[in-house]
Amino acid sequence: MRPALHRSLLTRLLTVYLLFVLVVLLGGVGINTLVEQRLRSDVQAADQALAEEIARETSLQLLGAEQALQSLGRLVVESQSETPAALERLFQAWHDARSDVDHVYWLDPFGAVLVAWPAGHVVAGAEFSPPTVVEQALKSSQPAFEVGIVGLAPSRLATPGVIVAQAVRSQGRLRGLIAASFSLAELSLPLVNVVQAQQRQSKHLMITVIDGDGVVVAASERGRLLETALSELPGVALALQGQSLSRAGPGPDGQDWLFSSVPVPKVGWAVVVERPAKEALAVVDQFHLWLLLVALLFTLGGLFFWLLLHLRVIRPLQTLASQHQALPASADAIPTATLLLARQRDEIGDLARSLIRLERDGLRKLSELHTLLETSNAVVRSLDPRAVIEEIMHEVQRLVDVQAVAVLLPDEQGVLRVLQSSGHSERYNRLLSLSPARVSSAAVLALRSGQPVQKLLDGSQPSFAYDDGFRAVLALPIISHHVGSVVLVVHRRESRLFEEHEVQLLSTFANYATLAWEHAVLYERSDERLREVAQENARLYRRATEEKQRLAAIMESMQDGLLLLGTDHQILYANQAACSIAGLPRTALEGQSIAAFYEALQATGAEAAACAQALNQTEPATFLIENGEGRQARTLQLRLFAVQSETGETIGRGLLVRDVTRERELDEFKTTLLAAVGHEVRTPLAAIKGYASTLLQPDVRWSPEEQQQFLQTILQEADRLTQLVRNLLDLSRQEAGLLQLRCTPVDPRALVLAVGERIKSGRATLTVEIPPGLPPVLVDRGRIEIVLHNLISNALLYGARQVQVKAWRSSDEEEALIFAVLDDGPGIAPEELPHIFERFYRASRGRRQHAGGTGLGLAICKAFVEAHGGRIWAQSSPQGTAMCFSLPCASQSALTTLREVVEEEGGSGDGYRQDQAHSAC
Repeated sequence: MRPALHRSLLTRLLTVYLLFVLVVLLGGVGINTLVEQRLRSDVQAADQALAEEIARETSLQLLGAEQALQSLGRLVVESQSETPAALERLFQAWHDARSDVDHVYWLDPFGAVLVAWPAGHVVAGAEFSPPTVVEQALKSSQPAFEVGIVGLAPSRLATPGVIVAQAVRSQGRLRGLIAASFSLAELSLPLVNVVQAQQRQSKHLMITVIDGDGVVVAASERGRLLETALSELPGVALALQGQSLSRAGPGPDGQDWLFSSVPVPKVGWAVVVERPAKEALAVVDQFHLWLLLVALLFTLGGLFFWLLLHLRVIRPLQTLASQHQALPASADAIPTATLLLARQRDEIGDLARSLIRLERDGLRKLSELHTLLETSNAVVRSLDPRAVIEEIMHEVQRLVDVQAVAVLLPDEQGVLRVLQSSGHSERYNRLLSLSPARVSSAAVLALRSGQPVQKLLDGSQPSFAYDDGFRAVLALPIISHHVGSVVLVVHRRESRLFEEHEVQLLSTFANYATLAWEHAVLYERSDERLREVAQENARLYRRATEEKQRLAAIMESMQDGLLLLGTDHQILYANQAACSIAGLPRTALEGQSIAAFYEALQATGAEAAACAQALNQTEPATFLIENGEGRQARTLQLRLFAVQSETGETIGRGLLVRDVTRERELDEFKTTLLAAVGHEVRTPLAAIKGYASTLLQPDVRWSPEEQQQFLQTILQEADRLTQLVRNLLDLSRQEAGLLQLRCTPVDPRALVLAVGERIKSGRATLTVEIPPGLPPVLVDRGRIEIVLHNLISNALLYGARQVQVKAWRSSDEEEALIFAVLDDGPGIAPEELPHIFERFYRASRGRRQHAGGTGLGLAICKAFVEAHGGRIWAQSSPQGTAMCFSLPCASQSALTTLREVVEEEGGSGDGYRQDQAHSAC
């Protein structure tokens, strides 16, 4: 055991030290990396700045060459002389002014040399090479650049340089080209100066200028001119594309070099600055050396420190460790070797004594904590408040030496009373009452101060506990801010105070008991609250269900269609009216897109354009859709509205579909009525006013015959106006059920002949065919005469040449006569027959071309016939129409009923209403 512990402790200490050394080394490596990266980035930034400066100078040089060549071209144009001698003088002056120019040439438009300076090295007419620069200059208004060797056949003169060519034009005419060869040596001179300045500082540097084809244009080493270096210099390709970058790569000597490349503005060239990486990072190499020295120093110092630690500390600690492992469970049997080690007067002896004391205290605390853990687990095992109190009292008696335990609970006035107790008399449990003003009570003081309070009991103050034989009391508050505080009171019969460790043990237990008490009470309260919430939720659910059912019943009973849509335009609900309008079952609508509803409307005849417009509508709006044609047509009013939550957020859409066909018909009826009645009223009024004004003219005298004619016309128009008003009143009374009939027995033949005598048939022939012996009819003669008059007048109005009026007894069992007015005029279309008795109805073809009047004649006929209990109908063919109606015969029972009605009305027989007439007729 001893060697194992010894090696274990040594290994741990050595491991800690090695970890420390490792951290130092890692820190050094990290610092080295940061310094190297920093130095590298600084050097590359400086090189890149130098390259950018050289790029700007190179760009300025090329720009100056371009401007100089353009100026020379303008001088040539301004001189207005292209003789070789004049051009040579001009070129000589320009050449002497610029030291960077090697040669100047004047070319014809085909690239042949006409004039060159310096003179004498070119034969006139020699072909200028390279020809590409000539072609580029001819295509552009700007100078063309190219790096290469000027070759002039047949002399084959080869001169390396930057070749610049400029087309010279005057008044839109090409006069020739000027070409110049700029010296590459002059272009490289700034680079050589920079490199020499660096060399004087013992720094190695190389600078290269590359054109767009990768050819060296300028270099600090002039031997590299016109070499292709695109693959030798890292990053040049990207720099020629306009990107600046720095990177490391192999240099001319095979070592690592740093390359910084930047583009030359506007010309597509690049500048590369390169230097040895070893020279730039020399400081890092020195740091590496220092780092190795520090590592060696740490290693040697660590070995020395470990040796001293082993001799002075490890061996004594090993002895203490071995003795401590052999410590018994009881503090009374500490080995003699441990006691002898504890007698030493150094730090080891102090450590040994502390370990012995720690062992004794630890064993005691461990026993108390074990007991406390068991009691705490027992307390929190239940969630019933009373069961928790009982468990608390039981565990307190197990923890310490006490004979009685009680838990006191303050009431609403703060008076402490026994909640539950163990070991006390019944008198103590029933009569104990401690008011907050009783400061001599340990329980009151503990609850007020929040700290444990203990006292010795004597007979000087009355006490139920003293009467029960207890002589010491300890009160511990169980403070809870959520469920109310209680006081734990323990008694013992011995007259001695509780020891400090007992108070601490019970205080610790009281803290656990507080949690158990809070959990139990809160659980009980939450259980009650949950029951209340459950009941409330059930009530709210029933109420919501009733409201939902009521709302569903209301929406189902609506005459208008209602669709509720989600935010994705899906139909969530459709009532029965909406399903009827669409002609689909509810299962075919709900869960589908709103487009399905509009497709169903289109299938029933709705306009496709209106449905498409309504489908695309997203904002609240109201619009109309016409559905169907002819008499089956109907008008649907669609109102789109937003459905919002209580917070105002839109959670869906609603579509209210209402059939407004009846309202539209009523509006059309009102319009038609006003138009027709207005026209029919204006016509007789105009005639009456005209004839009356004519009669009142003071300067004209009319004969009695003319005056009689005028008055007769006024009377007829007044009768016509009166008849119109009477027709409107009769229609309104008939609809309200207040039409008054004066029924009397009338001979049918006399009735028809009387009407025929008042009608002017004109060219038409009116015949009456009524067999003798027909029974009389019980009718209001004036109303039925109006019916016959309207039917015969209509037949004559629509161009009939022959009109017949017939009557016969009905073949049915009921006693009735059938009257028929037949004509040979234009017929009525079959689809129009069911509607001709409607108010203001006009046929769409056939007789409509002869139409006039208010359109109320047949409607009045129908109203009067039905008021008598009969019916009216029409039959038609292409040439001829029969208008038929039936009237009840004057039977004996009907006459008896009539006499009874007359007697009830006072014997006059006038003024009885429609319902009475039905009973009589």
